[in-house]
Amino acid sequence: MLNLLGASSDADADFLQPTGVVAKAIEIGAAVHLYGKAGCRKGRKMGHITVMGSSDHAVRSQIAQLAALLPGAYAEPDRDADLATTSPLQPFSSRHPLVSIVMGSDSDLPVMKPAAQILTKFGVPFELSIVSAHRTAMRMEEFAHGAEQRGVRVVIAGAGGAAHLPGMVASATTLPVVGVPVKASVLDGVDSLYSIVQMPRGIPCATVGINNSTNAALLAIRILSTYQPQLQTALSEYAHNLEDEVLAKVGKLEEIGWDAYEYKK
Repeated sequence: MLNLLGASSDADADFLQPTGVVAKAIEIGAAVHLYGKAGCRKGRKMGHITVMGSSDHAVRSQIAQLAALLPGAYAEPDRDADLATTSPLQPFSSRHPLVSIVMGSDSDLPVMKPAAQILTKFGVPFELSIVSAHRTAMRMEEFAHGAEQRGVRVVIAGAGGAAHLPGMVASATTLPVVGVPVKASVLDGVDSLYSIVQMPRGIPCATVGINNSTNAALLAIRILSTYQPQLQTALSEYAHNLEDEVLAKVGKLEEIGWDAYEYKK
């Protein structure tokens, strides 16, 4: 989606010229939504354009073409130039994270670090921050509403106790949200698990095991791999490595016997 922000008091001059952004949007088959507001002024949102495409790369390229036709103050040329040149076969620049990792408190960071490590291992750009559903409610709303605009495609949200963060984010965005129940000081994290998994009908939120941010990151990568073939290849290699690790343990167990075998955490 591309917002149409006024640059002057004349909406026709800003957007409706024969070679302007609206004409180009119609030409490429995008949906134009003009709000019909009586007065235009600098910075006022006058409408938006919705772009659909066969891949994330195709959508971003079309948005870059349209953004170049916006009034200069709002074209954001640096960002959109990057979007236009991003290859669908290459991980996106870290300036444009595909995955957002958020947690309710800094005490959740040790649990969420494995997710960051997995994303780094697979070369997936991400952002990581603290967003409390209770203590920073407005920040959470801004984060959720702006995630798609920033290029984020999957959100990983970790929370403990009442664990409202994943569900609240899922209610404020249409992006897929993966919840990570964090084990708090009581109830062994079961309260967090129940809180995240029991979302009302119509507000889906995927949920992994307690403290298992590794699986959350792998699920996010699987979602991204539906349009990034190199991630499918990397996931297959990762699965083969897991198989090799288990087979190596089988061989060692058979070689030295169960009584001499030492399990390493």
